[in-house]
Amino acid sequence: MRNLVAAAAILLAGCKTPTALTADATDCGVTEVEIVDSDYKRQGVTTAWCARCKGRTYQCVTTPARDRVECREPKPGTTPCG
Repeated sequence: MRNLVAAAAILLAGCKTPTALTADATDCGVTEVEIVDSDYKRQGVTTAWCARCKGRTYQCVTTPARDRVECREPKPGTTPCG
């Protein structure tokens, strides 16, 4: 039973959500992050998304393994967010 609990904990730790990944890459807390509608979401892309936090919009991208993430504020008029 102990091994099953340990295995589940390891699997869940590796499944970071876009909200948690955004919080890690910005100065926002998990509860402050809102994932917003975007061209990425409409196309079913899971490694890129848009998020809003503290009045700022971020365009984020991660690797398929979700081991690296980068979030940047897009230049005006060039964002797929919205």
